[in-house]
Amino acid sequence: MTQLRRNAPSTYFGCRIRSAARELQHGFGLLPNLSIQKANVKQTLALFLFVVAGLTSVAVASSPNVVLIFADDMGYGDVTCYDAKSKIHTPNLDRLAKVGMRFTDAHSASAVCTPSRYALLTGRYAWRTGLKSGVLGGFSQPLIEKGRMTVANLFQGKGYRTACIGKWHLGMDWSGGMRGEKGYNMRNTSEGIDFTKPIQNTAIVNGFDEYFGIAASLDMPPYVFIRNDRVTEQPTSSLKEEDKGGRQGPAVPGWRHKHVMPTLTDEVISFLQRNKQSPFFVYMPLNAPHTPHAPGEAFVGKSKLDIYGDFMVEVDHHIGRVMNELDRLKLSDNTLVIVTSDNGPETNMYPRRSKFGHDSSSHFLGAKRDNWEGGHRVPFIARWPGVIEPGSKCDTPFCLVDMMATFAEMVSVDLPQDQGVDSVSILPLMQGESGDSREGHAIIHHSSTGRFAIRRGDWKLLLHAGSGGNGYGAGQRSSRYNGTIEQKSFNTANRQLYNLRTDPDETINLNEKHPEVVDELTALASEYVRRGRSTPGSQQNTGLQNWPQLDWLSLKPVPATSGDATDTNQNTRKQKK
Repeated sequence: MTQLRRNAPSTYFGCRIRSAARELQHGFGLLPNLSIQKANVKQTLALFLFVVAGLTSVAVASSPNVVLIFADDMGYGDVTCYDAKSKIHTPNLDRLAKVGMRFTDAHSASAVCTPSRYALLTGRYAWRTGLKSGVLGGFSQPLIEKGRMTVANLFQGKGYRTACIGKWHLGMDWSGGMRGEKGYNMRNTSEGIDFTKPIQNTAIVNGFDEYFGIAASLDMPPYVFIRNDRVTEQPTSSLKEEDKGGRQGPAVPGWRHKHVMPTLTDEVISFLQRNKQSPFFVYMPLNAPHTPHAPGEAFVGKSKLDIYGDFMVEVDHHIGRVMNELDRLKLSDNTLVIVTSDNGPETNMYPRRSKFGHDSSSHFLGAKRDNWEGGHRVPFIARWPGVIEPGSKCDTPFCLVDMMATFAEMVSVDLPQDQGVDSVSILPLMQGESGDSREGHAIIHHSSTGRFAIRRGDWKLLLHAGSGGNGYGAGQRSSRYNGTIEQKSFNTANRQLYNLRTDPDETINLNEKHPEVVDELTALASEYVRRGRSTPGSQQNTGLQNWPQLDWLSLKPVPATSGDATDTNQNTRKQKK
């Protein structure tokens, strides 16, 4: 993996040089015979030097822009280029994949919203915070600690303009109100809150120059847009007076769920237009296709499926709008575009699967909240002209917690020892290089109830019985699971070991056949928890008290194995001064 040095030549420049070299090498292969090749060596080398000179001027003049689109509850099977059997057509996402790279084994850092977002932005698993299970609400306190670096801080420190436009769902401090307990919980009570006062600790204190969006999920109050640190309008009405779908709470007069996604896209386009002359990082966490499913009138009936399908068609449409604006502004060639999802699809996929034959989790087991693959294996498409090979595919497993180290390597920033402690760069994967270093580093999966699983290479170990999330055997939603493979698979041993290369659908539990693998992965997961990090570096503070989900924690030291804490990954960090 590329060693990061603060004064190193631009990684972006190096990527473009390597791409040009590959193209010229390909050109040699097209020459008809050796004599002609020799005759053209001088001409080709001259062309290469010309290309290098041109790329040098480009690299000096600008840095790659980044647009990171984070869909909400979009399943692996909801995108046509990931599942040919999908009943939903996503032409814009498919177009992005044709000119970029499709990652087939990408995983969100949690099976639910808030912790997935925390890990994406900080490079640190959210279960290391006070949030051990569940998600926050619209009035919950901030989850990102003071002094915690985010990917936006990386870009901001390199002179980028940064914006978060969309669903925040990481907590903020509203003025007034009965705060109640200081623990992290889904707080949706607005009692005592003064909406006329500034809001403290929104996205703008976490590395973003601009923020526009909603506080939490579309089904959580308050139903009002926030710009930077103030609401754009006083929420003097309530949801029951304005729209259907969601938890009751304050809303602005005229609030309509269906207007949220188009408004967010308009804001992103405005930001691109205002900042086309400077490098920028746009984080666009969509509100969709999360509930309430609220497609605009133009999309109702478009999927020929149901309201969820229509909402997904609209998601694809607005992603296309952003791509088209980058083209119009002539920014596409210098912009890395990433589209992915915060976790798997909602469990209302099961009736849809039965009725229409559309499986939002594709062939994978489970859904949002679960540690089974359907809960966290997500689409991940990246386009970066000149760096990423068009129409390419990567099967190496990685986690969205890796974005911190990836962006750090991309812009040549050294991460301090205490930042991005679970993040490993996937830039080599984007460049089409070997995935050995990433495959050797394990991924921790985490369910809605706080249960753990670990993936390393082909092996995946669930450190609990059942899904770890949804209660497929009982509960108020159990009727929607009737007859599903998930319900039939729910009663398992308290350890589940699967070989995902031979059994990606998690049908054969090998824990008794391979106890040595169970022991090794349990010890490795224990080491990751105890050290406060999964990457090389100094031990971080870790409190293990009152943590019932750690009933599996091993007392054995982790076996010394190659590839876990690689020397190359050590080079991406420096001691904090």
